Amino acid sequence: MLKVEVIGNLGADAEVKTSNGSQFVAFRIADSSKYKDQQGHEVNVTNWIDCVMSNAESKVIPYLKAGVKVFVRGNGSLRVYSSKKDRMMKAGLQVSVVEVELCGGNNDAVPRQIIDPADGTIHEVKKYYLTDVPTKGMKKEDLKELIDARGNQFLMDNRGWVTPVQPAQEPAEEESQAKSEAQ
Repeated sequence: MLKVEVIGNLGADAEVKTSNGSQFVAFRIADSSKYKDQQGHEVNVTNWIDCVMSNAESKVIPYLKAGVKVFVRGNGSLRVYSSKKDRMMKAGLQVSVVEVELCGGNNDAVPRQIIDPADGTIHEVKKYYLTDVPTKGMKKEDLKELIDARGNQFLMDNRGWVTPVQPAQEPAEEESQAKSEAQ
């Protein structure tokens, strides 16, 4: 068995896909390194790793956006394929993800502090977007609205997990988008 641990940036947003009635999540990670060749020129090498995660219900999926740095651990496999661009045989690494962890940074989808607008209390958001907002008395289907210092909205479930609320499109945007899709 080939065990793999990779830290890299997502090349695009993670996608939930279906195959044979089962859902899975697919994403690609770019792992880059630099070195100097014999002539002293700096050489940049980027390896792309295909990642497949069988847990399509994972709470981390909304945060797997392009550019986000992640740590991935899983079982690796090599694959050989024919490139459509240059018709050459190539090899690639695919990881069956067992664990994925967000490495943080300025592009986090959820801030480190969040405010309860009902009483103005400030709560800390911990790793994996788990907050310390009290959840006692919340039912399974309940969602609590929270905001950050910039006024962005978030929803917290009954276990304390925080997810960003996607802003609604303006009606004019929706109509122009529907017209462009129809053409």
